[in-house]
Amino acid sequence: MTVRKFSFLFFVFSILAGLIGALVGEWLIASYYGVWPNILLMGVYFAQLAFIFGLFCLAAELITPVINGRSWRLEYSGFSWRILYPATFVMLFAAGVLFQFLYSLNFSNIKPPDDIVLVLDTSDSMNKTDPHHESLKAAGKLITRMKPNHRASVLSFNEKAVITKSMFNISDKEERLDALKQINELTASGSTDIGNALDTAIQEIDIHHQTGRKPMVILFSDGYSELDLNEVVEPYQNKDIIINTIGMSKIDRSGARLLQSIASSTGGSFSDVKNTNELTNVFEKIYLENQDRLLVTERHGLFQDSIYLSVLRVVFLTLIGALFGLALGIIFDNRYLAKSYLIIGLIAGILAGLVLELGSKNNMLGGFPHRVTADILLTALTGLGTMIIPIREKFIGRSSRSSGVPDLSQRSSVPTRETFKKGF
Repeated sequence: MTVRKFSFLFFVFSILAGLIGALVGEWLIASYYGVWPNILLMGVYFAQLAFIFGLFCLAAELITPVINGRSWRLEYSGFSWRILYPATFVMLFAAGVLFQFLYSLNFSNIKPPDDIVLVLDTSDSMNKTDPHHESLKAAGKLITRMKPNHRASVLSFNEKAVITKSMFNISDKEERLDALKQINELTASGSTDIGNALDTAIQEIDIHHQTGRKPMVILFSDGYSELDLNEVVEPYQNKDIIINTIGMSKIDRSGARLLQSIASSTGGSFSDVKNTNELTNVFEKIYLENQDRLLVTERHGLFQDSIYLSVLRVVFLTLIGALFGLALGIIFDNRYLAKSYLIIGLIAGILAGLVLELGSKNNMLGGFPHRVTADILLTALTGLGTMIIPIREKFIGRSSRSSGVPDLSQRSSVPTRETFKKGF
């Protein structure tokens, strides 16, 4: 006989687990993206989410044992505690490492950018917007962290655009130090002409073009300027060069909208910062996201519209969802629960993957809302497995056969495991 089971506490705890795990995951990405190897970062991301999920579900059943019954709590909860860590953290860590490794492999002819042109606003408004020159510090720090085989160029602009440092090899220490010196000597004055800055940037790219290299522009400005958008971005579109922009809508909404249009017209990303002390992280984030990709973050640049990567992400999230369900079955040492949770986990994984893909296509709000939604889907929907898919009772006693409710006052009602198959 099969039955459907629903525990309100179990469901609420699974939602809380997804929310807490998502917040921890965001902290991990913000703190260690670019510091840890990507495979380690994604391994820990899914491992901690699964562990919190398993812990909260186990706690819910210990408080109100609706899914497994009181007999499980009395006789077998000790095993659940022992298996919790390997069934969640260890298993999902291994899965996260493997899937991130496969997701990072580049089987196409898409080449990440390796010539980076930094275009920095040095108009008079920056004296008020960025009095401590955080944008210049951010550009300098990014140059020190670029890959040795990359090249960089620095362009500053107000109403005129000036090549502050022409294209140089990052591996050349003297050139790198000179670039930092030139950046530190920049001062802010004059008005803003973004169109002229981008025209000068494409000329710099053309002059130093080398076969086999891929250029990319990172543009920061706090203001707005009149320009013919189609005319300005056309040479970038013709050469498949993306422009990533950074603006401050808090200071100038029209300028931020212009920068967003420039980025979207070339396949780049737009980042809106509220305070200039965020710029160091934003510059580095843009650089990293165009070099590689994480399984749970947005794709940018040439990787953004890859059908192959879209399908791969959904497939991997589907498998991760299945493992979340399997982990619950292992924790509760119940093959019937495992089957139910695994099937619903597959569905939850598909939905989570689709949500992350939606976030990759529409990243105006950033990826955080989509990651939270995906994480809660993985935990909360999986937690509904026994309500959606009926399960067989694993523990059978004489009284439970007749009434479905164990009577611990009768000796004959003490549950025993099915004898035809032992354990999970």
